[in-house]
Amino acid sequence: MANEIKNVWMTTFEAKPFAKVGGLGEVPPNLSRGLVSLGVKATIIMPTHGTVEGRPQLELEGYGPVYIREWKGVKFLLVGGGPLSRPGVYDPASLKEKIYAFSKCVEQLLLKHEKLGLEAPDIVHFHDWHSVFALLRAKIVREAENLPVKFVYHIHLLTREKISLNDVVQAGLNPEREHVISYKGKKLKVTIREAIEMSKGLAERLGALEADKFVTVSRTYLREDKDGILNSLGWDLENKGSYVYNGTDWRYESSLKEVLEKHREKAKEFLGKDELGRNDLRRYFLLKALGEMSKGEPRVLDEKLKKNLEQLYAPPYLPDGRVESFSDDGPLAIMTGRIAAQKGINILLEAIPLVLRKIGNAKFVLLLLPVWGSEEYLEPLVETVRTYPENVRVIFGIAPSIFKLAHVSADVFVAPSLWEPFGIMALEGMVTGNPIVASKVGGLKEIVLDVRKHGTSGTGIHVTPGDPIELAQAISDLMLVMEASRTGSTMIATKIEDAELANLLFTNPKIGNELRKSAIKRVEQEFTWTKAAEMALNVYRSICN
Repeated sequence: MANEIKNVWMTTFEAKPFAKVGGLGEVPPNLSRGLVSLGVKATIIMPTHGTVEGRPQLELEGYGPVYIREWKGVKFLLVGGGPLSRPGVYDPASLKEKIYAFSKCVEQLLLKHEKLGLEAPDIVHFHDWHSVFALLRAKIVREAENLPVKFVYHIHLLTREKISLNDVVQAGLNPEREHVISYKGKKLKVTIREAIEMSKGLAERLGALEADKFVTVSRTYLREDKDGILNSLGWDLENKGSYVYNGTDWRYESSLKEVLEKHREKAKEFLGKDELGRNDLRRYFLLKALGEMSKGEPRVLDEKLKKNLEQLYAPPYLPDGRVESFSDDGPLAIMTGRIAAQKGINILLEAIPLVLRKIGNAKFVLLLLPVWGSEEYLEPLVETVRTYPENVRVIFGIAPSIFKLAHVSADVFVAPSLWEPFGIMALEGMVTGNPIVASKVGGLKEIVLDVRKHGTSGTGIHVTPGDPIELAQAISDLMLVMEASRTGSTMIATKIEDAELANLLFTNPKIGNELRKSAIKRVEQEFTWTKAAEMALNVYRSICN
């Protein structure tokens, strides 16, 4: 029963609806919602990052104001003051100051929870390396106060950030402070200095050493990927590691309903018809809605990146970052996510011309979020749009008016990541009816079931990461499969390079429709936030028994 774990705190640097940069911002709030649905109280502790105004509900004397908010049954303790109130979640100019200040606030919230009217947690769940100092301070409080609380450390993506003794001193911790760590099934008393030496200075290894249990987001990323957790941090941590999948609260029917409520009348007027199928939505999206984004969209959060992009825009871009619609319809592949080396964007840019040689009217719409460190990719992305104006559009920033429309209009979702611990974007692609072309890495290896192995139960195709030729073939072949489902023609099978895929299409011309249904079913049954919360509860119980 869930009531054996009554109260969970989570610490994170980002969480919607207050401050979200990437996929991490989805996990703490949605995982907390899943816990609440199972009868567990959940509280998220995070910096305000300047997003909260008004009178604070609590004061941590000498540390900062605390604002209490609630979102869908989840309590938020948003800590402000000093660097914690500065905008820019991961701004390098203030990041370490934020980390140090945040760790002190978490320490004080745990130490003084009774005086502050907060319920004692059974579990404190620390997300990513920015919470490692908070974990250290919480351990000191636990030992000093003899609190019956357990600690879980969550690695979403290895950054291999380094922690030095100088960082410890700057954070206000005594390197010679003794405390207990769990290592190879034993309890060891070590100083913070010794713990850092044992961690080889790696923040994530230190977090795993200090926690009672650490988790990541997929079995493959934990155990199999050559650059994954145990292969990077050390197999001596194996007995402390586990995994908790991410999820999505997207559902096909509700996503379609949302899109139709927003676009039905314009689409009917543009297309001159009352009944709108998926093919109609694709035509409306490509020829009309894409070029009519709401004013103020797409929204680039970082002002510096926004100015850099404004200098690059030229037709089919408008000066404000909006784009012109396409002049014709065609098979549509989409990609979403942060602009980062990890996402394999440069591999996709190499693959696009190869796809267009085979499918001249293919369309690519990439809805990407510019973030710190993405500057080198901006010009190549814009240049690709300008080189292939009839085939490619890149939307830089947040574009809510067309984001879900793109998903329910598409034929294929592309996830060419070089490494991908999990891949929430792939869940969003699948649950809106898109088979996925995905690199066979991390969570993508587990989320996507290869059609060539699973037949009509499949949800996409796996490709070798970093290979643009294989990526291009998979995109082309899957586009052709989906086109065959539109037309019912088996002749398209002759154009497919993969013999297994061609044979599947030849024997079942409507296999594309089956793949859509399988993709939706797999997500809605296996990758919900309630399922993720159940996995988290099993981890919590394993260290509380």
